[in-house]
Amino acid sequence: MVVTNVKLRISCGATSTVTDMIVIVESVNEFPPEFGKNYYHINVNESTAVGSLVYTISDVTDRDIDEADNSLTYTISKDLEEFDGTPYFVMKTGTSPDIMLQKVVDYDAIVASGKIPTFLIRVTVQDHGGRRDDALFNFTIINEDDLPPAFIIPNCDSGCTPSYTTIVPDGFRGALTNVTPAALKAVDQDKQHAVQYSLVRDSAGYHSAFRIDRNTGIITALSPVLSTVALIVKVTEISALQRFALANMLVKTNSSSGSQPNVGRSVVKETDDNMTIIVIVVAIVAVIIIGALVLALVIYCKRQREKMVKPGDVSSSQSTSRDALQNEKELSNSRQELLQSYAMFMTSSEGKGNALPPITTADMMIGTDEFKKRSRKRRKKEQEIFDGTRKYDMEADIDFFRQGTKSKIKRSTRSIKEQRLDPKYWITVQNGYLE
Repeated sequence: MVVTNVKLRISCGATSTVTDMIVIVESVNEFPPEFGKNYYHINVNESTAVGSLVYTISDVTDRDIDEADNSLTYTISKDLEEFDGTPYFVMKTGTSPDIMLQKVVDYDAIVASGKIPTFLIRVTVQDHGGRRDDALFNFTIINEDDLPPAFIIPNCDSGCTPSYTTIVPDGFRGALTNVTPAALKAVDQDKQHAVQYSLVRDSAGYHSAFRIDRNTGIITALSPVLSTVALIVKVTEISALQRFALANMLVKTNSSSGSQPNVGRSVVKETDDNMTIIVIVVAIVAVIIIGALVLALVIYCKRQREKMVKPGDVSSSQSTSRDALQNEKELSNSRQELLQSYAMFMTSSEGKGNALPPITTADMMIGTDEFKKRSRKRRKKEQEIFDGTRKYDMEADIDFFRQGTKSKIKRSTRSIKEQRLDPKYWITVQNGYLE
């Protein structure tokens, strides 16, 4: 109950007049306003929008009744310079107990700058008489899951595109450990969730030839690496939102360290193509080797046929004997014909008492010219050939027949007398030539 006036009745003596008096009670500002406590701790999510209400002061009291209604004012001041929150928080109005957010509070940015995500402000409440009270307000910024994971790369800020490179030997298969500029690693920027790794499916099909450990991020080549390969690594936070980040991984071989990946061709298909090429090359080499062996065999057989027949070869001996007999037979026949012709001539009427007919000068000239022509021919150098028309009283030279380098056999040399007696040099005349 609020007492604003007091009514009094005053009388003097028994017969005196009674008088009523009203005493008006005026309010006096004798008490300051008071906060319910001296220290307030308030959590503010980093996702709170600017202009949002963050706290309402509702526990300020003033024992001066009239002052507690609408005559209180609120002001904000900083407490500690290091944790100054005045740039971020403000009272809605001078007479309102509502504290509003006037600047974004980014937990991750604050932590990245090396500061503690806490802000302090001192709020003062004052009545119209100047009596006041103050309290300390601690605003702690709460980290929310508002950022995706990030790959840890030296000297790579938020605008840097994560990119890794590794160089392996041609045909390498196994874990990719030599990665630059650093080992593949990522963390949740909100530091609230664990992360896991995976390879993004690509149109070129590179991902099918590799495997990544979902916990460590180590990539393993399942097929031999024969050219430059481009992979896309994905890191995802294990949360309901599943925020993620991507990075490029370029796998190069020693022979293609300066080349770019063949986009559009898969590693598996490329491996199959290379295996096909290898099979074709091996087949060609095998054909060449077989052809060389066949050619060598043909040459060897040809040379064997060209070699002289060995002494013990029966067929060669038989052939040589047959040739010798044939030559001897022809020579005997020639001699026999010569003797028969000579006998017939000596017994004929033309023999004239066993005397040869005279030969005319013309015939002698004809014979002499023919002899001279043939003599000139014989004087011409030529290789000696043994044609079997002459007897050979000595033993046959076996080494001569074994030699494979001779091209001709020297013909035996006959004297002029023997040539003139040879039937093939006789002069044939008609019967009655001397008559």
